[in-house]
Amino acid sequence: MRARRAPAPVRRHALRAAAASAVSLLLTCLSPSARSGELAGFDGRLESDNSDSKTYTWGLEYREPISDHWIGSFTWLNEGHLPNNHRDGQAVQLGWRSRPDPTGWVFEAGIGPYRYYDTHTLSPDPDFHDAHGWGALASASIDRYFKNHWYSFLRINQVAASDKYFSTSLAVGVGYRFPPRADSPAATGDSAAGDGSGTAPLWEVDGLVGERVANTAHSETGMSEGLGARRILSDHFAASVTLIAGQGTLLNWRDGVAAQLWLQQRLTSHLGVGVGAGGFIVSQDDSIKDADAPANLAVIVSVTVAYSLTPRWLARVVWNRIGTGDDHDCDILQFGMGYTF
Repeated sequence: MRARRAPAPVRRHALRAAAASAVSLLLTCLSPSARSGELAGFDGRLESDNSDSKTYTWGLEYREPISDHWIGSFTWLNEGHLPNNHRDGQAVQLGWRSRPDPTGWVFEAGIGPYRYYDTHTLSPDPDFHDAHGWGALASASIDRYFKNHWYSFLRINQVAASDKYFSTSLAVGVGYRFPPRADSPAATGDSAAGDGSGTAPLWEVDGLVGERVANTAHSETGMSEGLGARRILSDHFAASVTLIAGQGTLLNWRDGVAAQLWLQQRLTSHLGVGVGAGGFIVSQDDSIKDADAPANLAVIVSVTVAYSLTPRWLARVVWNRIGTGDDHDCDILQFGMGYTF
C-alpha cells in the first residue's frame, strides 16, 4: 500500500516555497565574492529515529561563504539501506560558522530544505515504490582547518521528512578550501579562449559514457551514454539539452532528452562545479522515435564537475538523478570529454 499523500494544492505550495528558498540561497552563494568555495565528502553511520534500525551514510557537499559568519551549501546525502527503505536526496542549507576566516577549530551549524527519493520495498519482494517528498536537513559540525587548504570535520545530521521516518547520523569527512579567486567572466569548467581572440567560449558539446543504476529493490545496473549541448548564459548560468540512453536495467525507458538550467561556479581557472535541474522526456519503448505510447515527463537533478585540459577541451563528470511518477527512478553517472567554441 502506498503512503497517503497530501492534497495537491498543499503539495504544490510546499514545493514552490522550498524551491524558491533553495534558488534564492544558491543565487546568494554565487554572487561575486573574494571568498573561496569548498568541496567535501563524508561517511558515517545512520539510525532511524522511528525503528532504531542502523545503516551507513555518506554524502558530497559544496559550500560557499556568503559573509564573515554565514555560508550556503548544497549537499547530496545518501541515507543508506534501512529495512524496506533506501533513501537519498539533495539539500540546500544556510549555515553559520564561529570564525569569519576559518583556521584551526571552527564550529558550524546549518538548516535547509531536503528533497528526498526513497525506494520503499513492499511485500512480496521484489515489489517496490519510488516515493518522493520534502523534508528538512539540520546539521552541526566541528571542523579542523589546516594551513594547506585541507580540512576535516565531525558532523551530526538530522533529517525530518514529511510522512516518512526521521533519521540521525554521525559522520566524519574531509574537504578542500580553494584559494580566493579573482572575478572573471569565464564559465564553469571553461577558461577564456587561448587562441588570441580574448573571447570566452559560449557553447560546449559533450560526449559521455557511464552507468545507470535503477532505484529498485536490488539496484540493477547497466550501461549509459549521453550526447549534450551546453550554452553559457552568464557567469553563473548555463542551459543544456542532453540525449541520454541506457541499457540493462529493469526500467520502462531506454532513451530520453533532458533540458536543464544550471547554476555554476568557477573554483580555479581550470576547475568548475555546477548543479542543474529540469525536465526529462522519457519513452516507454526502446527509443523516442519508435515509441507507441506518448512520452512521459520526469524530473532530473544533476551535479557536475568540469576540468579544462586546454582552452577548448575539457573533462566532465555528471551525476544525474531522474525522478519519475511511475516507480522508474534511476541514477546515471557519466564521464567524458567536451569541446567549447
